[in-house]
Amino acid sequence: PLRRHAHCPRCHQHLYGRYAFRPSQLMALTITGFLLLPSAFFEPLLYVRLAGVNTDANMMKGIVMLAHENELLVAALVFWCGALAPMGLLLGIFALASGLAKRWRILPLTLKSVAVFRHWAMLEVYIASLLVSLFKLVDIADVRFGGGFLSLSCLMLLNLALLILFDPAPYWEQVPMEESEHDQRP
Repeated sequence: PLRRHAHCPRCHQHLYGRYAFRPSQLMALTITGFLLLPSAFFEPLLYVRLAGVNTDANMMKGIVMLAHENELLVAALVFWCGALAPMGLLLGIFALASGLAKRWRILPLTLKSVAVFRHWAMLEVYIASLLVSLFKLVDIADVRFGGGFLSLSCLMLLNLALLILFDPAPYWEQVPMEESEHDQRP
């Protein structure tokens, strides 16, 4: 059941229950995420020196490169899972925590959007693939992490914390139930 907790009657150890963040804490996390977004997406993730040629790579350059190589489906998927879904998740949780979704009367839409974005925000998959490519390149090139990698890692941990600690149940309780036609009284 919602907002129920179970404790051991003998030792009072907490056995069951979900601790959700307060709206102010959720807003602080989402604002931090918004501040990390530009550097995570546009700062270099890696610096590579191969055969005397220096290059850097960031998320948006990678997406554009995939699109130029006619890998449009992969580029769209990376853009959706690595950029739009995490940004949508931050925006949705911010709108819920700040009360904007209720004030603008888009509470059900925002809750449904957050439910979709929480399944598609996959920054950890992007970082794992980046690390795999790093381990493959380390033998043939000089590879260094850029500032964007730190920002992207922090953003991933922040999104992970939001996914674990955000409880949509109190917000769903604020959505008014619509009466069906046969339940209405004259």
